[in-house]
Amino acid sequence: MKTITILANGEVQFLGDDPGIDLPLGKIRRLRVSTIQPLYLWKRLAFLAVRHVCGSYGRGAAFTRRWKGPWKAVILATGQSAVFEERQAALDWEYEVLTGPKFEL
Repeated sequence: MKTITILANGEVQFLGDDPGIDLPLGKIRRLRVSTIQPLYLWKRLAFLAVRHVCGSYGRGAAFTRRWKGPWKAVILATGQSAVFEERQAALDWEYEVLTGPKFEL
């Protein structure tokens, strides 16, 4: 389930690449609110190199998503972080923190 917030000034906030509904959005401003990267330096450098060359979508990105952990997730606004063996567990934690109470994007 996707959470979409429409603020009093008309700004629309949501997590992810697409709000999941057809909204007549004006200028879109995308903000990275977290990172999930390999914990170990050598693997993180390889991850960042692949993502720099191939981007966050496509085959290169899909390849890096299948790598074994550990993965470190960091919420950029608060500095909260946690380490997980499975990337999906890091994604689940990230979503829980970002959609939980008292978190402002």
